Amino acid sequence: MFRLPVLLLPAVALVCAADVAGAADIELPPGPHRDLVYGQCRTCHDLQYLVDSAGITRDDWDAVLNDMRQYGLRIPPEQRADILDYLGTYLGPEPPPASEVAEAAPADGAAVYAEQCTACHQADGSGVPGQFPPLAGNPDLFLDRLFPVQVVLNGIEGPVEVAGTTYDSVMPPFDHLSDAAIAAVINHVRSSWGNEGQGVEPLTPADVASVREKPLTPEQVHARRAELQ
Repeated sequence: MFRLPVLLLPAVALVCAADVAGAADIELPPGPHRDLVYGQCRTCHDLQYLVDSAGITRDDWDAVLNDMRQYGLRIPPEQRADILDYLGTYLGPEPPPASEVAEAAPADGAAVYAEQCTACHQADGSGVPGQFPPLAGNPDLFLDRLFPVQVVLNGIEGPVEVAGTTYDSVMPPFDHLSDAAIAAVINHVRSSWGNEGQGVEPLTPADVASVREKPLTPEQVHARRAELQ
C-alpha cells in the first residue's frame, strides 16, 4: 500500500509559519527540476513529507499535487509537469542511480526567478501586499553588493519596511541553489522592473561562494540589514 496519507497533512502544517529551519536541513535527491521543487514547496512548509513518502508511484504524486491545491498551490502547468517528473522519477518506486543524473543546465537568472521567486514576489516583482515585499524598486537590493546574497543563502526573519509598508513574514534560505544560479538571479532582479542603473557590479559565482563560507542565521541577516541602513 502506498503512503499517500503521510502527505495529506492538516492545513496548519502546510502554512508559511512552518519550521523553516527544519525545512532547510532536508536534502532531496539530485535530479532535473529539484530546485523547482525546493522553490515552490519549501517556501511554505517542511519537506520531510516528501522524504517520508519516497517510493509512491507517479500517479500517486499526481494526486498529491491535486490535493495541494486546497492549501493554495498555484503553479503554471509546465512547472507542475516538471515537478511531477521529478517526484515520479527521483522519489518514485525506482529512482535512477546517482551516476545517471544529468548535469544541470547553465544558470539563467530569469528562469531561476520564475521557478524560485514568483510564488512570493510575483512575476513582475510587485510582491504581495501585506505578505511579501516587492523587489521592484526595493532599496535593499543595493544596500551592499553582497547583502542580497546573504538573504538568498541564509533567509531573513524579522519585520522589514519597504516603500512605507511593513512586512513581517519569513523568507527561508535558498542555499540549495548553486553559486551560479544565485548570482544569476540576483543580477536578473537588479536589472529588472526599474531597478537598472544603480551602478552595482554584477555578481559572479565566486562572490556567492565567498558568502556561503560565512553562514548566518535569518535573524543575523535581519540585523545586518539594520546595520547597512
